[in-house]
Amino acid sequence: MSRKLGILGGMGPLATVEFMQKIIAQTPASSDQQHIPMLVSNNPQIPDRTAFLLSNGDDPYQVLKQGMEQLEQAGAECIVMPCNTAHYWYPRLSNTSRVHMISILDSVVTEAQQRGYQKVGILATTATMTTRMYQTKLAQKQIAAIAPDQDQQQAVMAGIYAVKAGDVEQGHRLMKPVFDALLEQGADAVLLGCTEIPVALAETGFHQPEKCLDSLNILAKACIDWATADSAELVA
Repeated sequence: MSRKLGILGGMGPLATVEFMQKIIAQTPASSDQQHIPMLVSNNPQIPDRTAFLLSNGDDPYQVLKQGMEQLEQAGAECIVMPCNTAHYWYPRLSNTSRVHMISILDSVVTEAQQRGYQKVGILATTATMTTRMYQTKLAQKQIAAIAPDQDQQQAVMAGIYAVKAGDVEQGHRLMKPVFDALLEQGADAVLLGCTEIPVALAETGFHQPEKCLDSLNILAKACIDWATADSAELVA
């Protein structure tokens, strides 16, 4: 295994480590040498994505672009961002990248389509919900989206920031009721559309995998597919 994967992370740092663990756990390897080489930029100083999109915070684009270029210079042959909200800048970044990039949004929506889901609940940051990144892509595949109400969305955001602060249990307590409510509203599954959410709902994902579209897990699988594909199958 020689293809080097570049991870533009730190959004947040715990989610980046969890993402790496998912890649390692799912890679079909029986020795160190059969695992995927990873170059990681785990930079927690990237400005808050939600703060920029909703309340005039600092624009993360230049810091994201700098991290991407550093990974390219270090020899990354494919770059991924284990952060859903950061994919607001994915079109600009992928247009300037010198290497292949994999979109977490496209990977998740493709997985939903392949599973035959017709209605999907979404747990994500308020910025991801407001910019309708997932709703738009799901609609393109004729998949309906169910969003939390205002109070539920506030609980989701509080849960996300609890995980960022290291309180995973509090994140679970805040987000699990919203997860359950989306299923009660008729969702075939719930999209865990912020990379902190699978960390908080890890037990739920273990016991109800068919009800979870785990964005971290799905992106990890896409990276493994890229790293293990024949050269002729790779998209430049």
